[in-house]
Amino acid sequence: MFYIKIGKKKRNLREDNIYTRCPICGREHAVDLQEILKGGDADLYGTSVYCPECSERQKASDNL
Repeated sequence: MFYIKIGKKKRNLREDNIYTRCPICGREHAVDLQEILKGGDADLYGTSVYCPECSERQKASDNL
Protein backbone atom coordinates (compact mmCIF):
# COMPACT_ATOMS: atom_id res chain seq x y z
CA MET A 1 0.00 0.00 0.00
CA PHE A 2 1.23 3.50 -0.85
CA TYR A 3 -0.01 6.67 0.76
CA ILE A 4 0.75 10.34 1.13
CA LYS A 5 1.31 11.79 4.56
CA ILE A 6 0.49 15.37 5.54
CA GLY A 7 1.38 15.99 9.14
CA LYS A 8 0.00 12.98 10.95
CA LYS A 9 -2.78 12.33 8.42
CA LYS A 10 -2.34 9.55 5.88
CA ARG A 11 -4.24 9.28 2.59
CA ASN A 12 -4.18 6.00 0.69
CA LEU A 13 -3.27 6.14 -2.99
CA ARG A 14 -5.89 4.28 -4.99
CA GLU A 15 -6.54 3.98 -8.69
CA ASP A 16 -9.43 6.45 -8.37
CA ASN A 17 -7.65 9.26 -6.49
CA ILE A 18 -4.41 9.94 -8.36
CA TYR A 19 -4.37 13.18 -10.33
CA THR A 20 -1.89 15.42 -12.09
CA ARG A 21 -1.94 18.64 -14.10
CA CYS A 22 -1.34 18.78 -17.82
CA PRO A 23 2.00 20.53 -18.51
CA ILE A 24 0.48 22.34 -21.51
CA CYS A 25 -2.96 23.60 -20.44
CA GLY A 26 -2.81 23.07 -16.67
CA ARG A 27 -6.01 21.02 -16.57
CA GLU A 28 -6.23 18.58 -13.66
CA HIS A 29 -6.91 15.01 -14.78
CA ALA A 30 -6.85 11.49 -13.40
CA VAL A 31 -3.90 9.24 -14.21
CA ASP A 32 -3.27 5.52 -14.00
CA LEU A 33 -0.10 5.32 -11.93
CA GLN A 34 0.36 1.65 -12.77
CA GLU A 35 0.33 2.47 -16.49
CA ILE A 36 2.87 5.26 -16.03
CA LEU A 37 5.28 3.13 -14.02
CA LYS A 38 4.97 -0.13 -15.96
CA GLY A 39 7.80 0.74 -18.36
CA GLY A 40 10.19 0.71 -15.44
CA ASP A 41 11.92 3.92 -16.49
CA ALA A 42 9.63 6.54 -14.93
CA ASP A 43 10.02 8.64 -11.83
CA LEU A 44 7.19 10.52 -10.15
CA TYR A 45 9.07 13.82 -9.95
CA GLY A 46 10.20 14.03 -13.57
CA THR A 47 7.15 12.56 -15.30
CA SER A 48 4.53 14.75 -17.00
CA VAL A 49 1.24 13.45 -18.37
CA TYR A 50 -0.76 15.41 -20.95
CA CYS A 51 -4.54 15.61 -20.60
CA PRO A 52 -6.46 13.68 -23.29
CA GLU A 53 -7.10 16.81 -25.39
CA CYS A 54 -3.50 18.04 -25.41
CA SER A 55 -2.30 14.49 -26.03
CA GLU A 56 -4.47 14.28 -29.16
CA ARG A 57 -3.26 17.69 -30.38
CA GLN A 58 0.35 16.59 -29.82
CA LYS A 59 -0.22 13.35 -31.79
CA ALA A 60 -1.83 15.30 -34.63
CA SER A 61 1.05 17.77 -34.83
CA ASP A 62 3.59 14.91 -34.79
CA ASN A 63 1.89 13.42 -37.85
CA LEU A 64 2.27 16.57 -39.96
